Amino acid sequence: MRIAIFSDIHGNVVGLRAVLDKIKSLGGADEIFALGDFLAVGPGGDDLIDMLQRHGARMVRGNWDEIFIDVDAYLEKLPADVHDVVLRQYEWLIEHTSPETRALIAGLPLTDELEIEPGRRLFACHAAPDDTWSRTCGANVDTKTLQDVYGGIEADVVAYGHYHNHHVINLGEKLLTNVASVGMKRGGLSSLTMLEFAYERWTIQQYQVPYDTDEFERLTRERGVPPGVAKPRRS
Repeated sequence: MRIAIFSDIHGNVVGLRAVLDKIKSLGGADEIFALGDFLAVGPGGDDLIDMLQRHGARMVRGNWDEIFIDVDAYLEKLPADVHDVVLRQYEWLIEHTSPETRALIAGLPLTDELEIEPGRRLFACHAAPDDTWSRTCGANVDTKTLQDVYGGIEADVVAYGHYHNHHVINLGEKLLTNVASVGMKRGGLSSLTMLEFAYERWTIQQYQVPYDTDEFERLTRERGVPPGVAKPRRS
């Protein structure tokens, strides 16, 4: 069983295309997981969600995606100095996504699970199982906190994003892996994680996939994407 996982596309439809091409070049995947923060601040809209659906991606909700549930409640979680920037992004998204796309994103589950065989399971979420804004998915979180947040999950591997850098942490009998970001990486690189379960063991391979930054900039200009904040911060 081979599983491709990525997260935090943030509208980078060019990076997403590169990641999907990379999956194909690696021999494909039995399942594809996309772990939230699908749109903003890149030029992708309906076309990005269509691409994920065409590839049968299993999607969970991220913190940015909650802007489609209640924009005022979303803004309350951010410092006042980024409200104008976020609202411009939101207005652009309303113009460039269909009601069906927005409803799909707003209705996504917080978590997903895949049982490979009896007792062998992958668990996926955006950050923490019940909190898309949680910072417990960072690389330097203490073991007690990790145990409190992820220790009770019955899975061999727990995958998440939100924090935009790869890591793999051994937490007792389970592995925690951050699959990093497709969309908000510097240097024209998008992140991809490949999991494989074979011969009663898991392997994790993490890739940095180059994408066409000129095409990204062209689409951004052509579609009139407003400037965005690098990372929304919790107030």
